[in-house]
Amino acid sequence: MLEMGTIIVFAAMLVTGIVLDIPLLLVLVLGWVLFFDYGLLRGYDMGDLARMSARGLSDVASVLVLFALIGALTASWRAAGTIPAITCWSVRMVTPATLVPATFLLCCVMSVLTGSSFAASATTGVICITIANSVGANPILVGGAIISGSFIGDQCSPMSSSASLVANLTRTDLFSNVTRMVGTGAVPFIACCVLYVTAGLMAAPAEGIPADVVRGVSEAFRSFDLSPVVMLPVVLVFVLCILRVNVKLTMVVSLLSAVLVCLFVQDMTVAELLRSLVMGYRAADPAISKLADGGGIASMAEIAAIVAVASTYSGLFEGTALLAGLGDVVSMLAHKTTPFLGVLATSIATAAIACDQVVAIMLVRQLCDDCEVTDTALALDMESSVTLIPALIPWSTSCVGIVAFTGMPMASATCAFFPMLVPLWTLGISLWQRSHPAFVDGTFARAMGLTEADDARRLAA
Repeated sequence: MLEMGTIIVFAAMLVTGIVLDIPLLLVLVLGWVLFFDYGLLRGYDMGDLARMSARGLSDVASVLVLFALIGALTASWRAAGTIPAITCWSVRMVTPATLVPATFLLCCVMSVLTGSSFAASATTGVICITIANSVGANPILVGGAIISGSFIGDQCSPMSSSASLVANLTRTDLFSNVTRMVGTGAVPFIACCVLYVTAGLMAAPAEGIPADVVRGVSEAFRSFDLSPVVMLPVVLVFVLCILRVNVKLTMVVSLLSAVLVCLFVQDMTVAELLRSLVMGYRAADPAISKLADGGGIASMAEIAAIVAVASTYSGLFEGTALLAGLGDVVSMLAHKTTPFLGVLATSIATAAIACDQVVAIMLVRQLCDDCEVTDTALALDMESSVTLIPALIPWSTSCVGIVAFTGMPMASATCAFFPMLVPLWTLGISLWQRSHPAFVDGTFARAMGLTEADDARRLAA
């Protein structure tokens, strides 16, 4: 009873925070206090609870380093003229209608190459939202396309840290999981392309981009040297990702190249450059502030604090067994309906409570151990649910992080079609399979990578 009461109180805190526009960081800190007090009521001493919290925090240390790199990288790309150059060239080629599907596809490519939704959104996503602001495209639609494209890699890239985590937790083969996810994700991917093309056409102004807007953008960035050399930081990212170089090392190399461009092409002083890397780039001309300003390590401070606080939850949940009682409920739901529905419901609940993708993945593995008969089936279920659901939850670090990197509206999560369609499509398949036991033996199921291992009732019998 105490466990359920604690969860209900935390859920009420989250809803109240959203309604009253209370900073998410404050709500999460209060949530930590709530879970800490629960541990005290269960008889744990303060030292044990502090160690549980620290254990969860240690799991995200590498993510916090990544945030600092992203902040410095996005500032350096602005200061080096990389983003201004791409924006100037793009406004001559794209339209508000074509930008939306182009954004989705470009972010798809970057997320598959890097295996990171954060890296894809902080590079390609930042460029696309800047172009959207320049050409008058709908920022909510473009933002949704960025989120959707950025999360393709979490599901379908062998370089994805979340895919690796799922494979490790379920004791399955990473490349086999990725191959199966490409098959099951093909229909949602095609549907996303159709939706973004349609939405882009419907939201685009009939007259297109006025000529004076194109000229205005080009003139606004006249203070930058926009020679081809400023594209070096972007080219390096693509080349190193294709060569499968570590994401952090790739970002460091791109950052160093951007620093050199800032110093020797854009003629920035060392003091100006350091200030931009730490505090964010600020254009001297107020006319281009909206398009050029942003980035910086300091801009990542709030999201880093949010991730740090949320990460302490996993240690407290595991150490105090706060959510252990949910395992029986999940198992009952899975066996009365379908295994995937049990995993999906658990994914939504844990992502909402834990506020972090990594924590949610670990909790789902613990709570859904009895849902599927085989580990490979559970891995597929998790890849189709808990790796994507955090992108749709406004207070999740996955969603908050991408919004922070790009400056897109939070409402963009409502247009993130890929994280919506994959769970819905998989749920539809699982319900169809329940009423058609021979489905996995058919050509269509085989094309999606399904095997007898995905038929829980057959294996159970």
